[in-house]
Amino acid sequence: MSRNTISILMLLVFLILSVSGILSYFTAYTRSIATVHTVFGFLFLLITVAHVFNNNKALSAYFRTWQIIPLSMLVAAVAFFTITDSAASNYLMNYGATSKAKYGVETESDLYTKIEMDVSKSHQLSIELKRAEHFWHPQIAVWTEDTLGNFIETLYITKATAKGIFAGGRTKDNFKTLDTEIVDTEGGFRRVNALPIWSHKRGVVYADGLYAPTFENPMPDGMTGATPLNNFSLNTSIESAESFIVKLEINVAFDDNEYYSAFDFPDDEIFHNGTGQLGQPSIVFNTKIDASKKKSYYLMDLEGHGHHSGQDGKIYKDLSNLTTALQIVELILVGFKKQSVDETM
Repeated sequence: MSRNTISILMLLVFLILSVSGILSYFTAYTRSIATVHTVFGFLFLLITVAHVFNNNKALSAYFRTWQIIPLSMLVAAVAFFTITDSAASNYLMNYGATSKAKYGVETESDLYTKIEMDVSKSHQLSIELKRAEHFWHPQIAVWTEDTLGNFIETLYITKATAKGIFAGGRTKDNFKTLDTEIVDTEGGFRRVNALPIWSHKRGVVYADGLYAPTFENPMPDGMTGATPLNNFSLNTSIESAESFIVKLEINVAFDDNEYYSAFDFPDDEIFHNGTGQLGQPSIVFNTKIDASKKKSYYLMDLEGHGHHSGQDGKIYKDLSNLTTALQIVELILVGFKKQSVDETM
């Protein structure tokens, strides 16, 4: 192709790539935009190859000038800071994720299950969770801590964990299709490994020395809710606080892998008996809310995982042995609104 044809094609394809890239950055994911961006990305690559072929002599001369050294160093530096998740690149990606999440909440609210808790307190909180591929009937806890890590209160806990019942009869084969209704009768079993970070942080020890609520001593109804089956929006509230931490722990049963399987941890009775439900440990997310900054939205960060059988409340930072557990959540956005005196009256 002629230089004129290549140049015109390159400009047109670049414009489409730019528009689709901006839309992908600021708005919620759609397959059509992603497809356009991908197809035209490959097309741009082919046109670039033709451009290099048509202008190889000029480009060869450019690479012999002194500018090639500082320009190469600049590109290498940008690549390094991007790959290592530097503060600048992290801010850029978080800003885009927050924009997409807000857009998705505002324009696709019908795709989110609404969970309404106690909204009567002075400051309003909303937690918007967008599911990923392996979000299957999870157990979830949401709570607050002070900036020193001390537990403040539970904001939401899924019913199966709150009531100490995980419906009997479930197996890895039928888990994803079994009726998910939890019946408040004995006969199920208690998943002490589901949310160990929350349960240990809460600090309530039961008669058997374990921290997960029991059928005989369940959590109050006011903070419990059904297991969400899709994206969800949780609305709740807290009393006045200038700075605090919001945490969310989530766990899916029967998601065992090569490291967390029936052949692992042979001496761990809890992991292998009825309370364990073999699988990968919970993962926990957090964000710090600072009311003085007058910031409305905060993106939650993945902090680590819990103990595989719930024997302690530590947060383990090494995620290298997790697989599908890292594909439960796509993003979590926390909204914060500090109400005025008039609004609370």
